[in-house]
Amino acid sequence: MNKKKLFISNLCWNKTNLKFVIKCIKDEKISGIDFAPLNFFENWNNILVKSKIFSKKLKKQNIKVNAIQGIFYKKNLNLFRSKDRKKITNHFLLMIKICKIFGAKKIILGSSQFRNTGKVNLANSNNIFIDYFKYLNKHLKKNNVYLCIETIPKKYNEKYIFKFIHILYLIKKINSSNIKINFDTSIFHFERSNFNILKKNIKYIKNIQVSQPNFEYFDKPSKKNKNFLKFYNNNISVNSISLEMISKINNPDRFLESIKNFKKYAYQ
Repeated sequence: MNKKKLFISNLCWNKTNLKFVIKCIKDEKISGIDFAPLNFFENWNNILVKSKIFSKKLKKQNIKVNAIQGIFYKKNLNLFRSKDRKKITNHFLLMIKICKIFGAKKIILGSSQFRNTGKVNLANSNNIFIDYFKYLNKHLKKNNVYLCIETIPKKYNEKYIFKFIHILYLIKKINSSNIKINFDTSIFHFERSNFNILKKNIKYIKNIQVSQPNFEYFDKPSKKNKNFLKFYNNNISVNSISLEMISKINNPDRFLESIKNFKKYAYQ
């Protein structure tokens, strides 16, 4: 079996540790990062200029960007407010430009606030969601970028897409070439998803992130995560996987340890 490409989200580390993080990524042969812009930059102002500068630093180190995430952080935009839709589309177009700068092919969409349905009922919410992303697909396809939408557990104040079967339903209804699922393993800890559902719907999954509640250094991954990684290596055609949710690591030795542990379990 060919080894999958491994990535680490910049949600896992502080930008002040960038030099050391780059060294760890290179030494441990990690392919690169998932990049949340506002975990590195203060705000969205001049984001294209700032992205170009940072992209040059990464490219000099031969570090790739797998996906852009956290795209609606600090943006007061909601899909279910019709007055926001033009601004939302413009923001997605901006994210596509950022993908181009970094050479990324994927955008990850979570954001409970962005998809808080408010007083809109479920049926109407689904229709709005499906119609909008069918429309957005033309921009994604034109630029060869995939939008990967994820479930968010209720625990994190998600009111709309908190079940894997729901995102499956929406993606199938959208039925668009460049809109797929970001599968985050945290969903195993909050609902009874199982490997059979995944196996039957592999073609809808474009990106995978490994996370679990209350862990920092991946030294004791949950049984469900270990079982998932075995399943992933044997069954899933997606050739990359990312470590996404650990506490900010300020201790360099512990950061390196987390990478080594992640590799060990990802390549089991």
